[in-house]
Amino acid sequence: MRDPRPGLAWSRGRVAKRRAYADWMASAAWHRRRESWRKQWVDAHGTEPLCVICGGAWTLRGGDLHHRTYARLGHERFADVISLCRPCHDRLHQIMESTPAWRKMGRRHATDLIVTTLAVRHATREGVGDG
Repeated sequence: MRDPRPGLAWSRGRVAKRRAYADWMASAAWHRRRESWRKQWVDAHGTEPLCVICGGAWTLRGGDLHHRTYARLGHERFADVISLCRPCHDRLHQIMESTPAWRKMGRRHATDLIVTTLAVRHATREGVGDG
């Protein structure tokens, strides 16, 4: 379980929520959910999943599923999570945790804005779309 940001303390409720999250993420049920998500992706797209930011390979072993919402933790819907490679996932969290403004707008909205911004930056660096 990640520690609170420097200078902040977590309430007992927050600690309990983080513990429940950590327990879910370590569970066999979460690993089965990841496998199910991957199958849904392949069925819908006809390809293996990719990182939604950089387009890199996503695998069950080497990829992360980022929760856009915790509203259905333990019963996630397909659109509740997105596929990210580890470096892009780390970058997303670095940005999301950099200022309270991201947290105030809500996890789903903040995630979608950060992902879009990072994907555009990546495409621009890679020259995607250049004639």
